[in-house]
Amino acid sequence: MPSEKHNILAQTRPKYAGSLQDVSGVLAALMIGALVVGQLTDSFVPFAPYLTWIAALAAVSLALVRIGSIQPIAQIFAVGACLVAAAIVVLHPEAIPDMKRALFQGTAFSAFLTSLGLIRAPVRASHVIRVAATRLFAYPPKLQNAAMTFGAQALSVLFNIGTIGMMSDIASDHASRTPHVHRTTTNLTTVTLAALRGTIMMTVWNPIGVGFAIVTSAIPALDPVKFLGLSFLAAALVSFGGVIVFRSEAQEKSQIDHPVEPSGSGDRALLAILVAVATMITLTLVLHRLLDVSFLVAACLVLPLLAALWPYFEPSIRTDAPRKPVEILGEASASMANEATIFLAAAVIGSGVTIVLSDFGLVEQIENGALPMLAIILACLIFVPVAGALMIPHSIVMIMAAQLLGSGPVGQAHPYALALSLCLAWAMAISASPISAMSIITARSLGISPTRVTFTLNRGFTLYGLLVATVLITLTYILE
Repeated sequence: MPSEKHNILAQTRPKYAGSLQDVSGVLAALMIGALVVGQLTDSFVPFAPYLTWIAALAAVSLALVRIGSIQPIAQIFAVGACLVAAAIVVLHPEAIPDMKRALFQGTAFSAFLTSLGLIRAPVRASHVIRVAATRLFAYPPKLQNAAMTFGAQALSVLFNIGTIGMMSDIASDHASRTPHVHRTTTNLTTVTLAALRGTIMMTVWNPIGVGFAIVTSAIPALDPVKFLGLSFLAAALVSFGGVIVFRSEAQEKSQIDHPVEPSGSGDRALLAILVAVATMITLTLVLHRLLDVSFLVAACLVLPLLAALWPYFEPSIRTDAPRKPVEILGEASASMANEATIFLAAAVIGSGVTIVLSDFGLVEQIENGALPMLAIILACLIFVPVAGALMIPHSIVMIMAAQLLGSGPVGQAHPYALALSLCLAWAMAISASPISAMSIITARSLGISPTRVTFTLNRGFTLYGLLVATVLITLTYILE
């Protein structure tokens, strides 16, 4: 009889029709395989460019195959991308090469997100991650908010947005099961906000995150390894400052009478997760350097490897019967169908928006230096979060800004300031958007509306983050 952990693993699998799942699995394998092999052999195999086209066709086919099962917002993006592509072909045929580059970029996003989906099932079923998260509650009261904020950053590299709900559940569970004399009165809001803010700041520097992938693929002058160090430092400074600035708020809402007792298993679990994150990042960096491929392609190699090896390091999550790779890829594709479709479509839509801006003369003004570069870079920091606050999907604004500025004069002269602005803007947009997945999960955990999360509970952190980001970006611009 399957164990409870096996049942947990089974619950993480999306319910997808068998034949459709197999087709999706084949297309996903073709997309990832052609993209990776195409980049690895680009410099010495004549037919390598055709592999990129094969990957793009597989990505588009995959989006069309699953169009009926994705969310309405993803369907709108897909239809919008088709209309934009048709308009470019008919009205602006000279821009077809730009649209092709955008399609290839979107294909890389789709392949990366599908690869990321491979790690979701083992991570969600992992007992080690939950034990590591529980260990964060054992820190002394004065350090607990900082431990949860920074701990959430590390955990969310693997567990992503699930970190918020998991830590909230642990807080609720501990409060309900601990004897009254030893019960912690940790406020659920404090724990959940710490997890939310930590997860938000993880998106600034995570090399296998979408925001990092967008900027590193759009700014040719950017060295991703150096930028990883810069973005990590920036996120750490914002997080550390946030812990200090909002310390009184945390102390008012959270007075811990008797924290969770630390345990050896918790220490080992937390160490294991930190080692796994460090190993994954290091391996991605090494492959990026040795193979001379983008971070996206390096992640497409590392993530499937990690997903395959995880059950061997944590045997309790193994399934009873071996499963076909096509089936696993089909489920990974289904779990990331919305995100993959949105980013594939957003890349194409972004190329169309760039054409419109060119027609209005904005692109020419930027290229001619008519607008101050620092003002343009700081405008990105504002416009992306404003789009999120207005419930406009900020992904398309982010991709459009990266495409418009990344390879132009701004991206060439100040790649690090621009990249940092975009990554911090991405994080603050998540914080400011009531329709972001993180805001929705936080609202669900606290039993309130997402608008209250973004515009009331987390408003101060968003404004604080924008203020500190402005200072950090300006310093980077001056020193660059």
